[in-house]
Amino acid sequence: MNIIEELFYGNISVADMKKSKKYKKACEKELEVYHKLKATLNKEQDNLLEEFLEANSNSAEICEKNFFNYGFKVGLQIGIESNKLNN
Repeated sequence: MNIIEELFYGNISVADMKKSKKYKKACEKELEVYHKLKATLNKEQDNLLEEFLEANSNSAEICEKNFFNYGFKVGLQIGIESNKLNN
């Protein structure tokens, strides 16, 4: 199968991508700090933190989609231009 077919059939997924040790370590640190912070908050502050995290997650998702789309288009343009080279 070619890459277009792999994409079409859903055989390519970010979930299958291996996470780097650096990324795993950053996630562990993030979770550790999150739990420390949560332990210091009252109910109102905790609700506000959760609201902030959800809003932050939503904006990060939009940003990631925009970067993915941009990167894909740049890669596609590079491929198109590379195909036009005279050898």
